[in-house]
Amino acid sequence: MKQLSNVALSLLVGLVTVPMIGKSAEVLPESDAAYHQRMAWFTDAKFGLFIHYGVYSTLGGEWKGEPVPRYAEWIQRWGKITPEEYIPLAADFSPDALDADQWVKAAKDAGMKYMVITTKHHEGFCLWDSALTEYDLGEATTFDRDILGELKAACDKYGIAFGTYYSIIDWHHPSQRAEQALNRTPMRDKAGYVKYMKGQLKELIDRYDPAIMWFDGDWTDWWTMDDGADLYNYLRALSPDMIINNRVAKRKEFKKDFGTPENFTPGAALDHNWEACWTVNHSWGFKKSDTNWKSNEVLVQKLIDIVVKGGNLLLNVGPKADGSWPDAAFGQLGAMGGWIAQCPDAIYEAEFVAAAEPAWGRIAQRRGSDEQNGELFAYVFQWPENGKLKVRGVTAGRIQACTYDGKALPTKTEGTDTLIDLSGVKPADYATVLRLQYADGLNLSNVSYDLELQGNELILKADEAALSGSGLKLDGQAAVGWKQASDQAKWTMNIPAPGKFSVKLLYGYEFRKPISVTLRVGGQELKAELPAKGSPENLKIMDIGEIELNDVGDAVCTLQFGRPAAEARLSLKTVYFVPVAD
Repeated sequence: MKQLSNVALSLLVGLVTVPMIGKSAEVLPESDAAYHQRMAWFTDAKFGLFIHYGVYSTLGGEWKGEPVPRYAEWIQRWGKITPEEYIPLAADFSPDALDADQWVKAAKDAGMKYMVITTKHHEGFCLWDSALTEYDLGEATTFDRDILGELKAACDKYGIAFGTYYSIIDWHHPSQRAEQALNRTPMRDKAGYVKYMKGQLKELIDRYDPAIMWFDGDWTDWWTMDDGADLYNYLRALSPDMIINNRVAKRKEFKKDFGTPENFTPGAALDHNWEACWTVNHSWGFKKSDTNWKSNEVLVQKLIDIVVKGGNLLLNVGPKADGSWPDAAFGQLGAMGGWIAQCPDAIYEAEFVAAAEPAWGRIAQRRGSDEQNGELFAYVFQWPENGKLKVRGVTAGRIQACTYDGKALPTKTEGTDTLIDLSGVKPADYATVLRLQYADGLNLSNVSYDLELQGNELILKADEAALSGSGLKLDGQAAVGWKQASDQAKWTMNIPAPGKFSVKLLYGYEFRKPISVTLRVGGQELKAELPAKGSPENLKIMDIGEIELNDVGDAVCTLQFGRPAAEARLSLKTVYFVPVAD
């Protein structure tokens, strides 16, 4: 596997150097070779299964007969359920219908190579019989099965790596328990809680030998980079080959062993290993009212988008209270597995290549390719109406062949672009994979913007916005036709952790006078002015200010410009929320 740190990361952003740890925190020394060897199976895996399952699953997003907004696994927080009301609910947690073989086989058939399950979410309930608490699947329930052991055995049977999620915050533990569950928990006995946490993590390692330890809740104020480094070292000593995600410390700064963008995909490749987690519908935990199932097309294209940028997709399913899955989830995973089975090399052999991202899809290179000889994968999401596909900024000294499903396609070079004639073939379901074999040198004309991405950004793309306005429309991936001050781009965005963000626009503007821009999110407002002149084709980055987003979950974001003059030309491609270090 070619490491991204050795590739010219010039697609959309310049090459960035991200510190693995903060200045004061130190982790166990490890050579680059040893690190890459430990991470090899993960970087080759590309696709994994995430499971959110706990006491919250018994409520299904409802409390006292009423639906509770936001994510179901946060119901104790958003439903304002007191500990006295919430803790007894564990007695109703009985996953009698949980079929570990069925879960893992569904993951295997989908093309997934690993799974991660929430062994302890923020609610503090443990999915194993822990010797350190009675709030677990042992004492707190009448259920008498080791579901983690069953899942681990099924993973071993099907060749799937088994991983365990563990939340750093804990609304049940006495050190943090409060009348109202909060985003940032209080802390009354840090030393005692860390001892408890380390003891439970050792239990998970001793009993289930997880390949991944996946942390969350790092945003709480009392958890520091030094705490994270200490915990990282403790776990690596217990299980030297285990992989640990960056949320073991502070995700804004810590990137080892891999970054974890949540419910968004970076706009470009990163210079460290990463995994984007998404859900098959909206909520992570099971929610009765959540029927917002992503289409098979969206999921397949999301997997491609992540893989070609060098990341993994960790796709979440929220089981029902009894351990069964919603039927739609089986259909989604089955469709993804069917698509992958038709062209597995286009997923498992795909690597990042520094080519400009096309409006019609994505581009990657086959593993083992280099600047002189190799093969490109072109993933076509939007089929050209005239049957002619233009691959902008990509040519080669010699195109040996361009094929689709074994059929040769007419191809020619036109300036700095490659043209492919698709008129003789029909598109595949979800995404069409073309294979372009080249020799005698690959030539790439890249687009680079002055923005360094680390993988923690919240990214809002114009082509994913709800656009309202008489002339507002999409031109490729940019919103154009801004004519009135009431014209608006609107997104529902996910805030995975509270914090401060710097807001940046990727835009183009041409006129003799500046124009105002207004962004609203979470009850807050930012205003700025875009400078005059420029060009809507030559996009640039502008910082419009900082904003605090402290409620985890959904928020509505809107963006408007002042009324442009009739002859003004304005385009918007992306809004970036870049975390500001504490």
